[in-house]
Amino acid sequence: MVELLGRHKPVIGMVHLAALPGSPFYVGLTDRQILDAAQRDVEVLAAAGFDAISFSNEGDRPYQTEVPRETVALYTRLVFELSRGLPMPFGCGLLIDPFATLAAARAVGADFARITYGVTAGTFGLLHDSAGEVLRYRQRIGAGGLPLFVNLSPHFATSLDARPPAEVARTCWAMTQPDAIQVHGAGAGAAADLDVVREVKAALPAVPVIVASGVTLESLPAALAAGDGLIVGSAIKEEGRTWAAVDPGRARAFMERAKSLRSGEA
Repeated sequence: MVELLGRHKPVIGMVHLAALPGSPFYVGLTDRQILDAAQRDVEVLAAAGFDAISFSNEGDRPYQTEVPRETVALYTRLVFELSRGLPMPFGCGLLIDPFATLAAARAVGADFARITYGVTAGTFGLLHDSAGEVLRYRQRIGAGGLPLFVNLSPHFATSLDARPPAEVARTCWAMTQPDAIQVHGAGAGAAADLDVVREVKAALPAVPVIVASGVTLESLPAALAAGDGLIVGSAIKEEGRTWAAVDPGRARAFMERAKSLRSGEA
């Protein structure tokens, strides 16, 4: 049985920070207002029984390949505050800069970091994230033991690596040995292709494979059966809207169903 974050098929809930100062959709919220909104989501996810939380600066769209220093600093401060006393593991993802993500995760003592390798083209332009550079940076900052969840392909973009997903995943594992591989859909809230999840899992049976976007209450059984864990954001928000607050009823129903499915496998 493949475990991730110390348990069988964990469900990771997303806390999406509101747009931070300097980003195009920033609406003038104070740091305290941003923190309070995120803290409420943290408390809802904890009360619903989620196994882990991932923090991202989702509101800072369109994302940058080099996150500004002021954003890195504020994100780090916010996540430090939000993670104090947290009763479950937590991770960091500073979109879409793996170096900033690693620096912040190292500073706040995160349990995992979510990053991307490779060359992609999409809404944000041409992205080039060298695994060799990223992993050497992780070593230089003393974060060599920080678990990495690596995207097979990022949101809102297309990988320029045209090989089949299973082959890309095998190479990723052979060269970098990530702690988990994430399979996304086309964007936030978009369903991942579960056939791809199954292909990657068949190619790397001992490596955790995460269904990393678009899981709903209806698709939850198939997603949990296909992967070794999942990440959910939009489906547990008010009215299923990515930019809304986490809905207590949706979050509770999602985890109740997930726990029921997991207990049925035992």
